[in-house]
Amino acid sequence: MSSTIGVMINHMGGAKLPYERSFARSVADVARDHDSRVIFYTGGFYNTPTQFEGRHNFIFDLISSDKPDGLIALSSLLGEFCPKEDLYSLLNSFSPIPIVSVGIDVPGIPSVLINNYEAMRSVMEHIFAEHDPQQVVYIGGPPNGYEAQERKRAFLDVMKENSRKTNPSLIFQGRYIRASGCKVALELLANRMPFDTVVCASDETALGFMSCAAENGLIVPRDYRITGFDDLDQATLYDPPLTTVRQDIYSAGAQATSILHDMIAGRKPVMTTRIPTPLVVRDSCGCTGGAIPDLNEIKSLKETILSLKRDSAIRDQEEYDLTNISEGLINTNTEAELCAILDSKLPALREIKRCTLCRYKQTDTGPRLQPFLKYIQEEGAYLCSNEPWKETSSSGTEDSSVLRVMESLNFGTKILGVIIFECTTIPYTAFGFLRKQLSQTLQHIHTFSRIAELNTNLATEVEHLSSLRIIDQAITGVHDRTMLLNVLMSEILTQQKADGIIISLIDPAGSTPIVAASRGVRNLFPDDERPIAVTPLFVPDLTTKTGDDIDNERQILFAEEDYTGYCRVPLSVHGEVNGILELFTRRPLPEGSGWRHFLETLAGQAAIAIENDRLVHGLKRANTCLRESYNTTIEGWSRALDLRDHETEGHCIRVAQMSVRLGRKLGLDEHDIENLYRGALLHDIGKVGIPDSILLKPGPLTHEERTIMNKHPKYAHDLLAPIEFLLPALSVPWCHHEKWDGTGYPQGLKGKEIPLFARIFAVIDVWDALSSERPYRGPWEREKVVAYLRAESGTHFDPDVVNAFLEFLPE
Repeated sequence: MSSTIGVMINHMGGAKLPYERSFARSVADVARDHDSRVIFYTGGFYNTPTQFEGRHNFIFDLISSDKPDGLIALSSLLGEFCPKEDLYSLLNSFSPIPIVSVGIDVPGIPSVLINNYEAMRSVMEHIFAEHDPQQVVYIGGPPNGYEAQERKRAFLDVMKENSRKTNPSLIFQGRYIRASGCKVALELLANRMPFDTVVCASDETALGFMSCAAENGLIVPRDYRITGFDDLDQATLYDPPLTTVRQDIYSAGAQATSILHDMIAGRKPVMTTRIPTPLVVRDSCGCTGGAIPDLNEIKSLKETILSLKRDSAIRDQEEYDLTNISEGLINTNTEAELCAILDSKLPALREIKRCTLCRYKQTDTGPRLQPFLKYIQEEGAYLCSNEPWKETSSSGTEDSSVLRVMESLNFGTKILGVIIFECTTIPYTAFGFLRKQLSQTLQHIHTFSRIAELNTNLATEVEHLSSLRIIDQAITGVHDRTMLLNVLMSEILTQQKADGIIISLIDPAGSTPIVAASRGVRNLFPDDERPIAVTPLFVPDLTTKTGDDIDNERQILFAEEDYTGYCRVPLSVHGEVNGILELFTRRPLPEGSGWRHFLETLAGQAAIAIENDRLVHGLKRANTCLRESYNTTIEGWSRALDLRDHETEGHCIRVAQMSVRLGRKLGLDEHDIENLYRGALLHDIGKVGIPDSILLKPGPLTHEERTIMNKHPKYAHDLLAPIEFLLPALSVPWCHHEKWDGTGYPQGLKGKEIPLFARIFAVIDVWDALSSERPYRGPWEREKVVAYLRAESGTHFDPDVVNAFLEFLPE
């Protein structure tokens, strides 16, 4: 019966991480011999010295859901990122799954160990026994790593035992990569710090130091001696070959896998297995004696060279294929484009049989993975965003030759998701490269999508603001209710992408809405009162929900017009409902609160517009009533004057009406016409201050009496000036006795100094006076009056006014 083995590892390794790759290969090789499937959980991309991802790492969390039959933990590298106690807690949290630890002795768990302390002691003791070093440089590993701590402890102990004072400026921390060694070499050279020995905690670090130092003229072992740790294949081939400790990580992985199979089969495991760490002395430390290799060593060296040559060719091709993928991903902006790139480029990586990209989502029930893109070598790549996450990462193929690798997709500290590889062999750099490239691409897609979304939202907001601006302009500039309602309906239909609208208004004197305007709906509703609820109602999809709160007429409308969505919003201002807005759509209403919120905003603006229209119309009605009341009052005053001065009875009304006709002839607007009319009615209001003995005298007035009579314009001015409403009409009673040539009274105004109203009325007043019967004379004939007006034109009267008057004067 086949089993599934889970492997907790920080990275899958590659050309720059041969230690991890060798370990992964050994597990895969032995598992294949046992017909077992392998899943690699690579959790090294979120680890930090202050927060070990095991406390919350969604890749390691998948172990609990996958439930593999057994686990192998490369604890020596995982331990770089947390105290041992936290690592113990993490590994024990997967109980009762059988676990084997590699690198760190975990209580209660079978462990495959390498004695890093004793191995480093053997290096240091050899150096002191053979070379008596003076200035010793030490380049260690990650400060929190258990292996690095043990190796450094051995270094310091041997230095102390040999009475060598440790120079802190010659102690460096790094990572087990060539870049760390190169960095230290450059720093030592830049600061001109003397040294004769370099002890490195890994071969990769040592090779990096040697390469960089050689470029700057330092030769091994002429200028300094150097040692490594691991005995990688490259250490044998370097010039000079590197003195190191043989750490057989392949053997460690193989033995751990065998022990785990015993545990899965129910056999009692060996609790502690130690991997030998022999010192391998070569030329880099200055030891040349006995360096002549035997036949077996030559044969082994030849095999190593051939293996490295094959690996180099494979690695070069892999890097070429990955470069093509990278170039394709540079300008990828959408998931569809990403799918097309993977569909065309991934087949070149023949070892990758399948891969699945999953998006990470934090839900109420915890983190979840949602597949959105799959690649199958025989079928190609395709998007699968609608597929639920039904399988665990361990489900799928039963083929033990297929390895499954879980790689995190992240951008900085942001979790994006997981990529699951299924492959036949472990590539050199593909996993790490694709993880990095796809992480960057997904972040770019997210950013591009977000920018597009923001641009769309911005455009929508601009449209919304423009619509609100149009409604605001209608509120202030449109005074016709029909036009106002048309503007409201157009904007609401456009912005909400609706197909039909009804606006019903509630008369202040009533309580039932009446249809005021509609568009896009058949006229099922007569323009009379009908009951309808004024509470809000949103029915996104009538095909899935019955409209219990919708009246029968609307149910008929839905059936006949094929409407699907319906909403009803009250139109209210200051809590008082003045109407109802109803929208109809032939598709379900949009999801989310944005559509509804903006509809409520539009409804609020519509309510304000309708209320403003009501107020304006009410104000106009009130103003009309007020003007009519004023005019009626003024007409009453004029009739009172007629009653007092019998010789001018009816005169005020006649001259007022004729003044209006002449004013229109001269192009006055209605506002001026109204003021001219009032001025004409009140033209002799000042005569209330004239004594009856003078006003009603049947004969000619004396000079003194005429002087008193000529004061009536002044009395009119004093009487009417305090009344602001009548100020525009005051020029008629105040100035109608002024003459064009300046000989009139009371001010002696001349020409156009005389207000136009007064010039108009002067002609009308004389016409009516001469045409009417007076107690002291009869009316003049029409021709005589016309002749008089012509004669006085330019002297008494404004010639333009006289000409206009004579033009409309009937024959």
